[in-house]
Amino acid sequence: MADFAKRPLSRDQLVLFPQKLDQIIPPAHAVRLLDDILGQIDWTGWTQHYDLTRGQPPIHPRVLAGVVLYGILCRIRTSRALEESLLVRSDFRWLAEDRLLDHTTLCKFRQQHTVELKNLFVQIALIARKLGHLPLATLGFDGTRLRANNRRSGTRTPEELRQAKVELEARFAELEAQTAVADASDNERLGTDTEHQLAAELANVAHRREQVTAALAELASLEAAGQTLPKRLPITDPESRVTPNKEGGFAPNYTPLATVDIDSGLIVAVDVLAHTDEDKHLLAAVADVQASFGLEQPPGELLADGMMSSGENLAKCAELGIDLYSPIKLGVENNPAVRPDPSLPVAAADLERLPTTTTKHKDGTQTTKFSKDAFTYDAERNCYWCPAGKELPYSHTTSETQNGRRRERSRYVANAADCAGCPLAARCLSAKAKARTTGHEQHEALRLAHAKKMAQDAAKKKYARRRSPGERPFAVIKQHFGSRRFLTRGLARVRHEWMWLASAFNLQRLMSLIRSGADPPAPAPLA
Repeated sequence: MADFAKRPLSRDQLVLFPQKLDQIIPPAHAVRLLDDILGQIDWTGWTQHYDLTRGQPPIHPRVLAGVVLYGILCRIRTSRALEESLLVRSDFRWLAEDRLLDHTTLCKFRQQHTVELKNLFVQIALIARKLGHLPLATLGFDGTRLRANNRRSGTRTPEELRQAKVELEARFAELEAQTAVADASDNERLGTDTEHQLAAELANVAHRREQVTAALAELASLEAAGQTLPKRLPITDPESRVTPNKEGGFAPNYTPLATVDIDSGLIVAVDVLAHTDEDKHLLAAVADVQASFGLEQPPGELLADGMMSSGENLAKCAELGIDLYSPIKLGVENNPAVRPDPSLPVAAADLERLPTTTTKHKDGTQTTKFSKDAFTYDAERNCYWCPAGKELPYSHTTSETQNGRRRERSRYVANAADCAGCPLAARCLSAKAKARTTGHEQHEALRLAHAKKMAQDAAKKKYARRRSPGERPFAVIKQHFGSRRFLTRGLARVRHEWMWLASAFNLQRLMSLIRSGADPPAPAPLA
């Protein structure tokens, strides 16, 4: 008579000859290759922090780091989940050689050794370089947005924070007085040997007061540094900032950065910002790669999105000999102001197509005037030509500092007599102006040259190489690793956590290159 399959072994049956732990894991399992790679790492920087002469023998950092990194690859990020995996999963038991690690040990380990973790990150990449997969000839730079460990609605304006501080201080003093009266009454009835706990509300108010105090301290540090105060500041993680989400909307976020070797797809430099000004950190990332891998010269090519093609970055790349490929948008497509002879007026039929800008006034009215793009710059004569074919010669240079950057702007002013009799004056001059003024920043010539370069097919083809290697790390870390929100709080800890994630990505990428048997990229041809 047919029946269901019988169990191979009863749960309470004694086993005389148990299996070896090594027999549980198949020969081609990914955890074996990961362990082989970790075996090539020099752990001296980690082990020098351990005292082997006192107490119980410590667990080697290779074991702890391996568990953390393998956990990330398996979408297991929290310390408690890792502790459970070491009890119930054979691959984790094999990797840790059946050691039982509690969540406290794992949590403390993953938050320490910042310098050593950076060295581990570099050593993984150096193994790939030794195998010929990391030429470091072309880099890609990009950033993304990851949610901070702060709820979306948990933000306050600076004024709300100051008001909350006053209210919480008053409420805390009131509850503290009430608790003292209650404790004294209990002591009279029950004696002084009884233990008293603060009321739950008092503990809650104390916690909220600490959060508000930390947020106000962050505001004070920003004011001391001369920075613009944010409109709203997160309460739980005041070092994060409310910025646009990649999927839409706004929330407390951080901006992780990743610099990628285009040929191998490996991350070679990382950082995390509170703001979204990635363009200011482009060259710092290149310098980090050069220092980490001991390169005599920075990599020759750099691919980045259009935000990075600022005048400052173009000037610095030219100084360092780096060929930057980054989209740039100058002017307006099919602009009638761009004509063979700018000293001749724009054709009457094209005047309506000239670029304009609209200004809204306090009284609710608005005016529309020709924008800067309606004027053509002449680099040889160092002047601008207006739509009427009149020259705006160079006048003077102004300078200002915005967000830590010094900006120099060349000003070009038209002849007042030309503007007075111009039929286009009403569409060009503001109400009180007698002559039109325009200008540009100090790197305008570099921006124009860069736009000309990026319009060529060869440049577009090179920039297209950035797409997959440059975006892959963020897609893998978010989707495959399930890391769409940081577990830690504070910029320093978040940077540390991002380094763990980047190291895990590099391990996965290196394992993929090894298992696929991919040939290393061909060396670049000699110039």
